Amino acid sequence: MKLTADVINDLLPLYASGECSADTKLLVEEFMKANPAMRPAGGAIDVTLLSSLNGGLSLNDEIKSLKATRRRLKTRSSVMALAIFFSIAPFSFAYVQGKFHFLLSESPTAAIVYGSLGVISWALYFFMKRSSGNI
Repeated sequence: MKLTADVINDLLPLYASGECSADTKLLVEEFMKANPAMRPAGGAIDVTLLSSLNGGLSLNDEIKSLKATRRRLKTRSSVMALAIFFSIAPFSFAYVQGKFHFLLSESPTAAIVYGSLGVISWALYFFMKRSSGNI
């Protein structure tokens, strides 16, 4: 089997991240020596490939991105918790002095307010979910 540039391109991410075996590393380096057109400018394979693989982000940028993603997920989870609470609240009841008191029948205004807050919370949750993709 002939080793092609496509095979090397498939192996480059593993090579750049240091996750390949010693044999694969040697294979990639030998191919790069034999084909200088594929070698990155400056001859530094590891640094150039790593920066191109992660979009040129520095470690600080990656950490900031991770923190922002965590913050978004935490906020979205909190909004979902509020949406669930306000969706269930209109159907709540209390047992006082041997009698059940249902919020929906005893205080319909409060039930409507809770229900409305539930709808608003769900809309906000789905908007946040849609705008963040599959996070």
